[in-house]
Amino acid sequence: MSTLLIGYDVECMHDPEVTGAFLKKAAEVHREHPCTLFLCGKVIENNVRDLENLADNPMFDFQQHTYSHQLLKTVCIDRGDGKLEVHRSMPFSQIEDEVGRTSELIRKHFDKECVGITGPYAYYRGLADRPDILEVLHGLGIRFTRTYGRDHRDYQPVSFGIQPFRYEAQGFPDILEFPIHGWQDVYWREINGWDNTKGYIRHLRGCMQYIARHDKVWSYGSHDWSSIREDPDMTIIRSLIEDADRRGVKIASYLGYYEANI
Repeated sequence: MSTLLIGYDVECMHDPEVTGAFLKKAAEVHREHPCTLFLCGKVIENNVRDLENLADNPMFDFQQHTYSHQLLKTVCIDRGDGKLEVHRSMPFSQIEDEVGRTSELIRKHFDKECVGITGPYAYYRGLADRPDILEVLHGLGIRFTRTYGRDHRDYQPVSFGIQPFRYEAQGFPDILEFPIHGWQDVYWREINGWDNTKGYIRHLRGCMQYIARHDKVWSYGSHDWSSIREDPDMTIIRSLIEDADRRGVKIASYLGYYEANI
């Protein structure tokens, strides 16, 4: 069955009011349709009360996005203009603290065990080439990752043909990877205009038509700040949900999909 997974990277660490506005609007938008919040630890510390209001809401799945949005892998973006845009990873030795610290915050404030992570910036092939990182994550209780979000140029988009897979060859068959498909909202809207809401909705409808016809899983990537930028009522996400319902596409949280496919 075709499935839409809506995941938000909740990462606006330096402006709690932005995250607060997003959480309030998201509570309205997701009254009947589940989603996953991939939370940075610093955002949790800055927005505990707002997040506590959603912690017992069955439509919201809490997972993590590292403590301070530190990259797990270095990203070298090639946009096709002859210039490389390099974003360096944190030292390997810091990964355990960045991830473990955030899992502890989720446990402390919301009484939830964190089993999923989105890798900041996302990477080509996810963590397929980094069994050392997978080992650290596995030891911290992570059982699903959302890290494959770039093509061979460390850019966009990622093919819908790359469906969720397990890191069996790397020795971790119990870790499920969710590729982030297509164009993440930030990249499409940077290129085509943040105020081009109608154009982005048309683009997303084309993606929905494809996954509905080909019975695919669509792991959709958005963010707290980007979801309300030039769209404070989250009409883009509302339209995405309405289109999924109209086409008979199931909407699930990442945890829900993971648990159904253990």
